[in-house]
Amino acid sequence: MPRCIFNGCHRSTRNKVTKELYCTTHLRRIDRNGYPELKHDAWQSKEKLPHEFVDDFILKNWKKMIDEELVVALLTQGIKEVNVHRVKYRRRKLGIRKYLYGEIKKHRVWIRTQAIKRYGTKCELCGYGATIDTHHILPRHRGGPHEIENLMVICPNCHALITRRKIILEKRTDIPFVSKQIMKLLKKFYPL
Repeated sequence: MPRCIFNGCHRSTRNKVTKELYCTTHLRRIDRNGYPELKHDAWQSKEKLPHEFVDDFILKNWKKMIDEELVVALLTQGIKEVNVHRVKYRRRKLGIRKYLYGEIKKHRVWIRTQAIKRYGTKCELCGYGATIDTHHILPRHRGGPHEIENLMVICPNCHALITRRKIILEKRTDIPFVSKQIMKLLKKFYPL
């Protein structure tokens, strides 16, 4: 295999029968910058952080904070070049693939399955169990948290009624009262 002619590069060129002198990395740099070296006077922007301090800080706090919180903490420490992308890059360079409670706990599917485990697989208002949705009691746009305590398991029909404000539900303690109202309506329309 022919090797790249760039000084210090040990990669091969594209294939055995090639007219290219450079590997694909250096060819892309030539296309982009006009020369095979990195861009003059600029390393990767993600590499500009003071590694010793930032790496120690990330290693010490990655289990307690998500990337956005790490950025805020580093900004208060006086590191001005920090942002979420750079912290995520340094975290990955350190071998920390995911940050603990952040992504797992806030993940929508995980929260939804935990709510279904806690509150059951039937609608909390009418008892229908063929299909279920999860609904935020205090809506997200009004500052409601994406937590299990703020979710309820309901059927699509009740979900539509709540969304269209035909049923008013402000907190979890209102569920038994609203459930009784819905059951009265159902008995009125569907007498047994």
